[in-house]
Amino acid sequence: GGGGGGGGGGGGGLPPARVDGQAGFPPPPPGGEGGQGGAKRSRNRRRRPPAEGGRGSSEDPSKSFAGEAPLAAGAEGVQNGGQPPLEAAAAENNEADLGPAPVATETGHITNQPFDGLPVHQNTKRAIAQVLGYKYMTQVQHATCPVILEGYDVLAKAKTGTGKTLAFLIPSIEVLVRSPADPGNISILVLSPTRELASQITAEAEALLRFHPFKHMCMFGGRPMNKDHRALAGQVDVLVATPGRLVDHLENTRGFAERLGNLKILIFDEADQMLDMGFKPAIDKIVSYLPHRESRQTLLFSATVPKLLRNVVGTTLRSHHQVVDTVGEEVEQTHEHVSQTLFVSSLDTQLHALFTLLDQQLAIPRHKVIVFFATARVTGFVAQLYSALGRQCFEIHSRKSQPQRDKASRAFASCHQGVLFTSDVSARGMDYPNVTFVLQVGLTTKEQYIHRLGRTARAGKSGTGALLVAEFEERPMQNELRGVPLVPAPLPAPNPASSSLPQLQALLASMANPRHPLHQSAAQSYQAWLGFYNSNLRKLGWNKPHLVQMANLYARGIGHPTPPPLLKRTVGKMGLRDVPGLVIQ
Repeated sequence: GGGGGGGGGGGGGLPPARVDGQAGFPPPPPGGEGGQGGAKRSRNRRRRPPAEGGRGSSEDPSKSFAGEAPLAAGAEGVQNGGQPPLEAAAAENNEADLGPAPVATETGHITNQPFDGLPVHQNTKRAIAQVLGYKYMTQVQHATCPVILEGYDVLAKAKTGTGKTLAFLIPSIEVLVRSPADPGNISILVLSPTRELASQITAEAEALLRFHPFKHMCMFGGRPMNKDHRALAGQVDVLVATPGRLVDHLENTRGFAERLGNLKILIFDEADQMLDMGFKPAIDKIVSYLPHRESRQTLLFSATVPKLLRNVVGTTLRSHHQVVDTVGEEVEQTHEHVSQTLFVSSLDTQLHALFTLLDQQLAIPRHKVIVFFATARVTGFVAQLYSALGRQCFEIHSRKSQPQRDKASRAFASCHQGVLFTSDVSARGMDYPNVTFVLQVGLTTKEQYIHRLGRTARAGKSGTGALLVAEFEERPMQNELRGVPLVPAPLPAPNPASSSLPQLQALLASMANPRHPLHQSAAQSYQAWLGFYNSNLRKLGWNKPHLVQMANLYARGIGHPTPPPLLKRTVGKMGLRDVPGLVIQ
């Protein structure tokens, strides 16, 4: 088949387009008939992922599988045979006749089914092979792409790190190829909960569109609106956006809402996380601006399907939508099969415990560690402290600019070993390959704990997790994580030959000096710690005087024998006026 297709027209090798005059997708199959080989299927049919099994080909699919694409927009990736870039509600339980199931390889989520077998444009296949360096589909791609190409709305239950981004982008671009939009119209809208994930999706879209004439754009909060306006002045066929920034443009950018008036495909990625983050009102507002669900195709990808998400499904997906479950009950939760350890330390020596655990990990070849903290300020301080000891690390949190976060994310994803200090901006959505250890520090919720732990043991790889808490957090966290196989263990003894503790103790002892480079960073982490635990008084059973007492103990542990001063306004906002023990600036 031919490659070109100027203006987005369908080149050779494309199957006949099936349209109903709307957006390049078929109406509901009459009488429940439809699909591959005329197989019967009922409404909201659940699709099962390919069965696990042995290798089905003499070639090694693990050398060229379609996991997540590089975060860096325009990155060339690797060619065939290389390692991939970055290695980068309820429904009827009936199975449609899909033909022989592909064989999943021992790499976990990869099948022996090549992308070349998909009925998509040659330019898309060329980008998959030459730009992304992929040959074989993952299970989620094989399970969802054919269904989406048939025009169905899809609710796909899929975990991050299994190639789901390509699973919705490849068939969506095919709809655009078969039914090009009028100039000025935005045809594909992808909603992402975070700017990091939006950037990652955009990178994959750019790679897939390399040999097509279509244009893409990414918009998210935290950057000037006029930058978006300049980009919107040109052609935009594929738009990736975070909900808040998209609502801002819909309400305030003249002519923008009209450009979405003929939207062909609406995609929700990490839909459960969007709802967790409180984006339900924004989602409702966005949908109110878009064509009716009967006039567009809607794809909803989510790791879980909570009750609130089922409500969204009922209002955004057409009634004959398909349910594709590539998670399954047995493998749904990482926390059920990953080894996890609970470590307890006193609050004023928690840094010593943390660095001892990291020393232990550094002794492991090809270690790749993520350490989660409750606040951005604490994350930044510990990262600076770690760097001051002469050790390389990466840090990602909301106090970093978006370019800084993107750079750190790319670097950590592509490195063979390293340590990443982060807050919850990396808890979900981002795919960091080969993470060997996830360490969480301090109070968290069960849901948050599970999402963070999910950064390791991905795509069939191994990994371990640990939770480090202060003594006062032990019982609340054991109650919170009831049912999670978290095994208490004593802290490991420092290795005299490689311990960082002597350097750490000397560094902390010098930080009381206001001129010390880390003095201010430590003070900011104190304020952030105080604010975070102030919001958790009920969980801990504390009153405010006890909170301040414990915060001052934390201050001593980070090199501040005297509590750092706080602005009177800050103390007032925390509701801590007249509480003894605080130093008011």
